[in-house]
This record gives sequence, C-alpha cells and structure tokens, in this order.
Amino acid sequence: MATISRKTLIVTILITAFCLLFSLLVWYSQLFYGWERQLRDLLFRNFNKEQHPTEAVIVAIDQNSLNFFQQQGILWPWPREMYGIATEYLHSCGARAIVYDIIFDSPDIDRLNSSAELSDSSFARQMQISGRVILAAQMQDSTHFASGFAITQFRHSFHYSVPDNLVREYPRITLPIAQFQCTMAHAGAVNFFTDTDGVCRRLPLLFRYDGRIIPYMALAATLLYANVDSVGFDTQQHALTVGTRQIPIDKDGFFNVYWYGRGGVNGAFKYIAFAQLIQDYLVRMNGETPAINPDIFKDKVVFIGATAAGLLDLKTTPMSTLEPFPGVEVYATIFSNIIRGDYIREASFWVWWLILGVVLALLVFFWQRLKVWQAALITLFIVVIPLLLALVLFQQYKLFFPAILSEVNILLSVLIVLSVNYLTEGREKRLIKKVFNRYLHPAVVETLTKNPEKLEMGGKEIIATVMFTDLQGFTGISELFTPPEIVQFLNQYFEKVAQIVFENNGMLDKYTGDGIMAVFGAPLETDQHALMACEAALGFKKLSALTINAKNQNIPLITRIGINSGNFVVGNIGSSSRMDYTAIGDTVNLSARLEGVNKIYGTQNIISESTYAFVKDHYLCRTLDYIRVKGRDKPLTIYSVIGRRDQVDESTLLLLELHEQALSLYRQNDFKAAAEAFSRLSEHFPTDPVAKVFQKRCFQLQQDANLIDADGVFNITVK
Repeated sequence: MATISRKTLIVTILITAFCLLFSLLVWYSQLFYGWERQLRDLLFRNFNKEQHPTEAVIVAIDQNSLNFFQQQGILWPWPREMYGIATEYLHSCGARAIVYDIIFDSPDIDRLNSSAELSDSSFARQMQISGRVILAAQMQDSTHFASGFAITQFRHSFHYSVPDNLVREYPRITLPIAQFQCTMAHAGAVNFFTDTDGVCRRLPLLFRYDGRIIPYMALAATLLYANVDSVGFDTQQHALTVGTRQIPIDKDGFFNVYWYGRGGVNGAFKYIAFAQLIQDYLVRMNGETPAINPDIFKDKVVFIGATAAGLLDLKTTPMSTLEPFPGVEVYATIFSNIIRGDYIREASFWVWWLILGVVLALLVFFWQRLKVWQAALITLFIVVIPLLLALVLFQQYKLFFPAILSEVNILLSVLIVLSVNYLTEGREKRLIKKVFNRYLHPAVVETLTKNPEKLEMGGKEIIATVMFTDLQGFTGISELFTPPEIVQFLNQYFEKVAQIVFENNGMLDKYTGDGIMAVFGAPLETDQHALMACEAALGFKKLSALTINAKNQNIPLITRIGINSGNFVVGNIGSSSRMDYTAIGDTVNLSARLEGVNKIYGTQNIISESTYAFVKDHYLCRTLDYIRVKGRDKPLTIYSVIGRRDQVDESTLLLLELHEQALSLYRQNDFKAAAEAFSRLSEHFPTDPVAKVFQKRCFQLQQDANLIDADGVFNITVK
C-alpha cells in the first residue's frame, strides 16, 4: 500500500507540474487567446443581464432623418446651422454635455438659400453659448492625410499626470476648423481599434499629438460630465483617476469595454432621431408641447452621430451579430461604463494559476484511483465547471478568468493520467489479450480484460441470433486428400468463414468439424443481431461462387446455413479447470437443425420465422414451407434469405412472384395446379432446386393426399 501511495503521489506531482508549466507557456504565447475572446463575446451576447444606462442619450442621424430633410430640400451633408439648432435646443433642455461624432474638418459649403460662412458662424455661436460641446478629432499616422488646421487652445483645459507608455503618440491629426476649435469645449479622439479577428473589445483612452494629449471622446465626455479638469494615474490599481473615479486599463493603456446589449434603437440606450429633435425645437418655438419630453436630456450627455447604413459608421463589436452597432454607441457605452463603474475585471493570473495547481493535483490524485469509464464520466461533469464558473463570475462580478485554458488543462491532465495508467497497469491486460485472442473472439477478450469477474461460472439470458454452417459435399472432398491435406484445406476455408462472421460483428463460438457455430448479439448485445446474421448469410452466398484449388481441382465452397433468433443463455460454461464462452438453449438447437434442412430443399440458407420477423422489412426472403420440429407442437415456417430489398434484381423478383403463386396453390391443396405452376417456375429458372422439390412433392400428393396433415405440413419431421 505504501508503494502504491508513493507512486500515486509522484505521478500527481509530475502531471500537475507539467500542466502548470504548459499553462504558463500558453498564457504568455496567447495560444488560446482567440478562444478566450470568443467565449467572452458569447457571454456578452447571450448571458448578459439586460441593462439600460440613463446617463447618455443618443441622437441618431438615421435613414429616416436623411429622408425627412431630403423631402424638405435639404440634402446631406446638412448645413451647419442644423447642428446649431440642435445644440441650442439641447442646451436649453439642460444637457450636461453635447458630443458630436462628426469631424467638421472643412468649412461648410454655400447653398442656394444659405451662406456657408453664416452657417458655420451659427453653429460656432451656439457652441460658444453652450460651452459644453465636444467635437470629434481623428488621430492619423504618417500614411494618412490630415487637415491643415493647427491645434488651438480649447475652451476647457485638462491636466494629465500619466505615464508616457499609456498615451498613444500620433504624428498627424484631423481637427475641426479653427472657428470651431475656439468655441467648442474640447476635442475627443474617435479612432477605432479592433483585435486581430476584426472585433472591437478594447480601446485606448489617451492620445498625444504635438505634445498635447487628446482624450478619447468618451473620456472627454466624462470629464465634462463630472466637472473634472485633471486625469491622474493610480500605480497600485493600474487605473486612471478622474476625480473619485478609477478607470482600470491594461498595460498598454487600453480600456476593456463592458457591452450592455445589442446596438441600435432596440438596444440598451435611448435613441432619438435627429429629425425629431429639430421638429421638437420648432414646435417648442411656436409655444407648443414637443412630442418628446425635453426633460429626457436634462443632466445627460447627448451623443450625436450617424446610424444610417449609407453613412458607413457601423462598427464590429461582440454585439454586431445581434444588430448593427453604430460607432456613436461605442462612445456612449464607454462613457456609461466609467460613470456607472461598470468595469470588466480580470482575475489575477497568478492567483488563478495557483488555484489551478491545487485543483489539478486533487483531480489527478483521484483519477488514478478510478477506472477509465469512471474517470471519463466524472471528467464530463468537471469540464463543465469552468464554463459555469465563467458565467456566474461574469454575471455577478463582471470578472473574467482563463476559462478555456482551464478546460484545456483539465482535459490534458486526464489524458495524461489515462495514458500513464495504460502504460503501467495496462500491461497485464495486454498480456491477457495476447493469450486469449487465439481462442476467443476479440470482443469477448475485451470484455474479460475490462471485467475479469465475468470469468466466473454462470451465464446470462439474452435475445440474439445463432448461426450453424456446414460445407456441402465435404465427405466426398475428404476422400480426395490425406489427413494433413484435409487440415490445410479446412484452414483455408475457415479463414474465409471467420472473415465473413467477424465483418458482420458475429462471435465465432466454435468449430463443428467442417462447419461453425456463430452468435450475433453476444457478448455485446444489440438489437441488430438478426440483420447481422442475414448479412453474413449473403456473404456466404458470395463465397459459394469461389473455389479452392487443391490437387489440380477447383473445389466449390458451398456453405449451408441455419439461422434462428430468440432467447438463450450465453456465458462462461464449463468446469473450474476449463470453461468456454458459449451459448446454450432451444434456440441454439433449432438453428443447428435448420442447417440440415437445407439438404431437403437444395437451399444454401434457411432462417426461422422468429428471425424473419426481425429482418422482413430489410431483407427479401423466400417462404419455403411449414415443417415440424421434434419436441415442438406447432409447425414452424421457414424462409430463405434472398438479398437486401434495395439490391434485388428484376429476375429475382420474378422468381419470387412465380414461387408465391405456386405456393399459394399448394397451400390450397390444389396440387395439380400447383405442380403446373412449379413446372413453369422450373422452365423459367432451370437451376432453382426449390421448384423441383415442390414439383415432385405435388405429384406425390396427387397420388396420396394423406402425405400432408391438417396444418399443411408435409410428412417431414426435423430431428
């Protein structure tokens, strides 16, 4: 016992250490990072609790708004005075900040009924009055064109005290026109970032151009909303500090977005069409009540941006498979994350790694003490736990941990344990297989190695099918050879016989001189046993077309077969010193008797009525006769398997049709007409032995009708 415990302990330590080392390598190589991301996306899409942040409202430049203004003769791009009207109205409604996801990097254009200069001035004046408008800016690398407007002093100044590695440097920037820079509160960067699979899951919050830091649009909105003018950094928490709020970021300065739900009008945020906003403004100017209560904008940050598909501002996010996700909603989402404190939290890798080590050590220790099927069954339950834990931690705490890597480590550890058990404890089983495969069917040996207790005396009653075979003309064949030559001939024959049985999942129970006994449906039980036996019978039918060349003679391999299905006992039967796995019972005995009945009808296979009941829907069988079997009161109907129903040719169908017509006359005791019918059958199929047997019998019955009893059974009794 001490030796076993020591071995178990050593194996546990080695496997756990290997898995932990593997997890370290995978973590730093990010081998399964893509799968981890896909799992997180799945959780966001399908298992996130429905939330509707109220701190932000989205005014959508949607297709309906484009259509509405087009009907008024106002084409896209709209005059800037339209945004001046929207700004004036939102400011009057008490909006705390107004954020435009639009880059006004060029002056407006002259129109028939409006001046570009007056239009720009109108918008600039309203921004000056509001004092809380953020306009978009695009950070550009050296390969992109940027506007010629130099950066000016924005109305709001923010101070930053953050490490340089958390700020992304850009050589160029596309800014609003100078007139707008002087009147807007601040610029907000609108760059969009995706992971390697093209999906946006995280975004940087700070950018730098020409020595000046430009906050991400959502962060700029947060600073205005919270009336904070500085951004710091907490080294311990690795988080940006905005007033009392701490915004967690990763080592590269990226913020992990917590997605509230599907995007668009039916999603998490309140959407209002831009056209509706302008109409409400006009209604209010006329002293009437707007359709939408103006209080909806009070103390809110209003994000204005394009949602119409034609304006090409739809982004790929984890939620995009549910609904198109407008870019403006990305900024609203991050803003709400910060204001509400809805942050994604990452479990400490080292804490997870240590917990994983403890769990793996316990699992490996117990797995070694279980059988393979027990370990596999328990593993099926255990591998679900990391996924369930990932779901619970996400829903309750917005916490993520390496769930996929946990799954992989669990599966890896159990595979190693099973491999070790196979290489050590499996040696004895392989030795048993090597010895007993010479005598028993491999399936039986497999059962014995897994369950050695089945070597005990006793048996089990099952429903299965038994087959007996006999080589036609073997007595005459044996006279041609010496005893050693007969053995050699039989070995060649039995090689083909065994192949047919094994190909159809049968158990070769024993050899009976020049024949065999085979069982289908044991030791591994199946409801397909009769079908397998009939398929084997067709295999023997093909074998009859082959010959074995011996002493310059081609000896045909015509095999006669008897098949019966029913209840019988299988098991290890014998004495304590010698036992065989075999089958016994009346079902077995009848199968052996049916094999001999082939001689009467000249057939190659005969199946009982019980076997026929199992296979009649799949195999075309020829009804042969009623026979009496010694020891049975009722006559037995016997059949011969012809072929699979979907593979029988027209000639065979004709034979069966003529046979059924003749047999019907025979059973009506019209022996003269039956004789003529069987005679016609013989003319069409001269080699058919069954027709000749019945033709002869009909002539006998015309002479003496007492040869057939009241049940229609000819005076043949099978012993």
